Amino acid sequence: MLAGCVADAQPDSELIDSSQDELVNGHVATEAEYPSTVHLGGCTGVKVGPRHFLSAAHCFSNPGSVTQLNVTPDNNALNPVALTVVSVNNHPQYQNCTSCAGDNSMSDFGLKPDVSLIIVNELTPQIPTAVIDPNPVAVGTSVTLTGYGCEGVTPPPPTRFKVGDSTTVSPLTFDPATTIPGGYTTTAGPAVVPGAPALCPGDSGGPLFRTGTNLVVGINSLVSGTDDGEIGNWFTRLDLESRYNVHAWLQGLISAPVGTPCSSICSNPTPITSVSYSSGNLGTGERCFESTANAFNVNCGGFASSRTFDVNGTALSCNGQSITLPAKRNGGYCFHASAGDNSWAWFTTW
Repeated sequence: MLAGCVADAQPDSELIDSSQDELVNGHVATEAEYPSTVHLGGCTGVKVGPRHFLSAAHCFSNPGSVTQLNVTPDNNALNPVALTVVSVNNHPQYQNCTSCAGDNSMSDFGLKPDVSLIIVNELTPQIPTAVIDPNPVAVGTSVTLTGYGCEGVTPPPPTRFKVGDSTTVSPLTFDPATTIPGGYTTTAGPAVVPGAPALCPGDSGGPLFRTGTNLVVGINSLVSGTDDGEIGNWFTRLDLESRYNVHAWLQGLISAPVGTPCSSICSNPTPITSVSYSSGNLGTGERCFESTANAFNVNCGGFASSRTFDVNGTALSCNGQSITLPAKRNGGYCFHASAGDNSWAWFTTW
């Protein structure tokens, strides 16, 4: 049996038959073990850049609708930090596999890199950054599975971060589809190697590490098995020799400048940290404010006819009336007042 996965605006768990919900094995991680791994609600992920989190594309089937990412800065999955999403970037071949037959076969699976890079507005210095390994993983390499998924025990324990050591095997061990090795790394499950770690719902998007390092070599994507349990764990390859060169695609996104709401509009913005905000008297100089809060409305007043006020580059009429905020820009809002009268001009948000 092949266990597939689906997702929505917030990450969803893998859809794995109850007969495959055996314990992930491994052990509960300490805070010092693979600390760049994070819980993302229904999925797992890993920090790979200052504002960049890597996960599985199937966790974000509707990437344009995701506005907030709840990330755990420690092993406590009940203590998330809300981050403002700038963009969710599913690999283009996953989104539009023109060479796929569309029959959900393993051949199609091998042609779809199940990887997503989420870029957020806020920095998270409390979370260490892992490194995406450019080197391919040879069969027989020691690797460590990580995830916040289920553990297959009743009653289920609280969501917690677990890790388990394993060794890579050839994907052709589990399926003869020749498209698979170019896109995926695999390890054996407990139905093949008793006691081996296995993926479970909630582990989707978690990183596969070279054991004992911060080098990420794969992303948890799929588990295959029978009614007797998990046979194989499948991880999207991230190296330079992977099909579609996933590594270069990721590095291009990570190295690109991350825009903020006020980028190219105004400089040195005053941060707004709450939904409800009152500027007070703006004075007569140019003013710039930036917010990533989930506000919905703004009003403004006291502006002379020669002075302008815009939000995310959209000019507003400041007559004291409530105005619905325009769409977010780079994860938030930029409130910009040009220089001019009156000194008592103002704006509020809520």
